[in-house]
Amino acid sequence: MTTSLLVSAGARLAEPLVITSLRVQATSFPVQLVTWQPSHASPIKGHQIYGQARSIRSILDSHCPSLTDPLLAHMTPTPFLNSGNLQSQYCILNALKRDRHSNIVYDRELCAMSNGGTISLDWYPARRPLGYLDSTPIVVVMSGIAGSSYEYHIRCLAMSLANQSMGRECRVVVMNHRGTSKTPLTTGKLYDARDTSDFRDIVQGLKNSYPQAPLVGVGFSMGANLLTRYLGEQGSKSPLAAGIAICCPFDMHALAVAVHRKSLFNDQVFHPTLTSAFKRMAKRNYDVLKASSIGYDMDAIMNVKCLSEFDSLTHAKMYKDCWDYYRDLSSVAHVGFIRTPYLAINTVDDPTSVASSIPLGHFRENPYTVLALLEHGGHLGLFTGINPEIWYLSPVAEFINGVLASRQALIL
Repeated sequence: MTTSLLVSAGARLAEPLVITSLRVQATSFPVQLVTWQPSHASPIKGHQIYGQARSIRSILDSHCPSLTDPLLAHMTPTPFLNSGNLQSQYCILNALKRDRHSNIVYDRELCAMSNGGTISLDWYPARRPLGYLDSTPIVVVMSGIAGSSYEYHIRCLAMSLANQSMGRECRVVVMNHRGTSKTPLTTGKLYDARDTSDFRDIVQGLKNSYPQAPLVGVGFSMGANLLTRYLGEQGSKSPLAAGIAICCPFDMHALAVAVHRKSLFNDQVFHPTLTSAFKRMAKRNYDVLKASSIGYDMDAIMNVKCLSEFDSLTHAKMYKDCWDYYRDLSSVAHVGFIRTPYLAINTVDDPTSVASSIPLGHFRENPYTVLALLEHGGHLGLFTGINPEIWYLSPVAEFINGVLASRQALIL
């Protein structure tokens, strides 16, 4: 049995290992785990704490060697992607890349919501007709803001989890929010990462259609923030067997401050990428938005230059300003209320999901949660190897397999 590494507030991460081969020098950085510690108080009853903590540690030690085995629990960044900005930029610029790890075809399903909105679900592999009898685990994935099922890292994850070589065959369904991924906008209500109602309805719908299938949630960036909020809101009533958050911002106000600082990455990559996606969505759905009773200023929306401008014209219209909206949008306060096995993967050099805003205290106090923190990897990057491959695919698959294999032990 291996021993988990624990990080204390303000502590330096473990010393990196320098690896030299084939004339290329690369530095390997160990995974640092932040988990519940007996010395920390918790709002959960004592016998529940010890039972849940033992279960989570057992899952990590027995099923997650890429997080706990000293020989495997490290990440070696791609040599030419040796900074958080480069890792993040590579992820954005290769969003539509296709290779043997990502070349999949989705089966799309359109879902009409109770308030008239439309959500699209992209399945891989395709849906099966006998849903009621199907016990194959279903992984529900949410992308980041302005993202979609077609992003490279999501397609790689879908192929990885559907591949039985990772230990357990799963089916993946990617939830595309209102207006994203060419999902038609049928009302004036846009996707709002503060509102978990659409995700809640989709999860419940899947549970009704596939009652024998365990459900797992995976969120990327803003999708991770929404998943974290959902799990905290649901508490012990969550129908998800597990939740995994990749590069969750936690504190959206801190993210907004970070991305609005003047920098090459923010000014030339982050904001142009987001605002271009927003404008494409607005152009596709111009008539619906123009006719909405919400009163969108379409001319202003079509000329936004940064995230705060777009949010001020849309999601934050009912708030004092967009900064007040960002405070309300954060998931940091929800971590302590999670009662579902939850893995968060974050990096210290993430230029958007600020490492200093990660609620380490909540992870130490809540035995249902574990944080895997890496020194390098940027935002949704974590590329490793000379030919860049995504590092976190194995930890995600291992954690899902471990939770599903240990479900009975997790019932308190």
